[in-house]
Amino acid sequence: MTSIWKQLLIPVVFLQAGFFLFVSRHRFIDGDEGFYLLASRLVLDHKTPYLDFFYTQAPLLPYVYALWFKVTGLSWFSARTFAALQATLLGGLIYAHVCREARKWLAGVTAATLFASSSLIFAWFPLVKTFPLATPFLFLAYMILVRLNESSPGWWIAIAGFFFALSVDTRSYVLGVAPVLIWWILRKPRGLLARENWGARQRLTRLLWAGLGFAIGAVPSLILFFASPGAFLFNNLGYHALRSDSGLIGDWLDKLRVLMATFGGRFTGFQFSLLSLTCVGMFVTRRMKRDSALLAFVIALVLGFVCILPTPASMQYFSMIVPFVIVAAVFSVSDYLATLQTPHQLRVARRSCVVALICFIAAGIPAFRQYLFTGYKVPGVLEPIDAPNWTLQQVTAVSKAIDTLARPGEQVISFWPGYLFTSQAAPYPGFENDFGLNVARKLSVEKRDTYHVLTAAAMMEILDGRRARLIVVGNQGPNVGGPAYDVAMDVVERNGYKLVRRVGHTLIFECCAAP
Repeated sequence: MTSIWKQLLIPVVFLQAGFFLFVSRHRFIDGDEGFYLLASRLVLDHKTPYLDFFYTQAPLLPYVYALWFKVTGLSWFSARTFAALQATLLGGLIYAHVCREARKWLAGVTAATLFASSSLIFAWFPLVKTFPLATPFLFLAYMILVRLNESSPGWWIAIAGFFFALSVDTRSYVLGVAPVLIWWILRKPRGLLARENWGARQRLTRLLWAGLGFAIGAVPSLILFFASPGAFLFNNLGYHALRSDSGLIGDWLDKLRVLMATFGGRFTGFQFSLLSLTCVGMFVTRRMKRDSALLAFVIALVLGFVCILPTPASMQYFSMIVPFVIVAAVFSVSDYLATLQTPHQLRVARRSCVVALICFIAAGIPAFRQYLFTGYKVPGVLEPIDAPNWTLQQVTAVSKAIDTLARPGEQVISFWPGYLFTSQAAPYPGFENDFGLNVARKLSVEKRDTYHVLTAAAMMEILDGRRARLIVVGNQGPNVGGPAYDVAMDVVERNGYKLVRRVGHTLIFECCAAP
């Protein structure tokens, strides 16, 4: 069996890489990608998140992508390729982990198939988002911890803490999983020797090793925290508490709607419910006896609870849970099949699994068309006729149009930061992120200056003063006094800006020879 799964590893990885690379080329751009990528470019230009520009997530992603761009160059294709490789890495880890633990290559292939065909994965992982970067780190920590025994060296536990810290450095609310990992580290290993010799000293030693690894991995966040505690806490917590009138955790009716969409949606809901109900059923009936399944299930359960807490909630947050639910479900079903006594029972169970797998794959096909071709109900795409504006080719064309009009390094106002990512122009201060307007009115003038956010009035003052020669107005981004097109026309009428270039539905205005 060992030789078979190892021989299949390369084909499985290459098939997943081909699939995720295809998705990364054709999946419509998500609005958040614009500010993630511009932040990465600003880091490449020696700017610092929180201190030099507004950035609403934990700090690791822009540094990782800046390093990637240092090697490959700035482009949407390069960025999406890197995201696809992250998804491929996670798929390969899932396959190898399941094969090794279950000792069945078919179980590993099933897990890899479920991973790639899950709409929550192919819709949200081959993108420039925090999910495809944070989840492999968390999964690596899980893989290490699940193999702990009484003879595991301390440095092995430290590596698990290091990977967990990197996941938190990417998406801060992953810290909510820490109690699960601490419980597992302190848990008494199985075996006679462990029962006789395991005590408080061994537990404390393990915890110290894990804490050391976590502290090393948390260095990026710690550096930025000590550089400006106020800015760090506002960008990671304060903004999210202010962005909704319901606070950081609230609006439970909205959370209920998200849960209903996640579990009860026509296609995605079927996939997620099938995996989740399988895990819950195996756990309740006490058939989830394998450590690998139990830890994955508990991580998924706690992470799911953490994901639903932020306000507003979003279905895409649950994409981080899917790998752990898949692993728990495949392990549990594989072990259950091994307990069946008669050939008839085994035959019926296997056929049921095949039917369930086919239905799972089939349920992902409509979502595949939706996110890659039609744009129907894709977040950020206003309507299907708007979908062509959010392809990699179209947004790249806008950036090239900006370069034909702007001088290198010239400050340009763009209401969506993604248009400036690959251009030679620089974002006008305060326009690096398109989320600040949501909370600006709730902040004092001093704090707005410190956190680099602009109010609607401040934006209009900048436009009225013609402080930037070029303005880029697309069909996505915050509205300043009304829909983006209305703002554009108001600027044209009152301040002498003239429409000089149109790329799809994106408009570029120019006012004068120099700002």
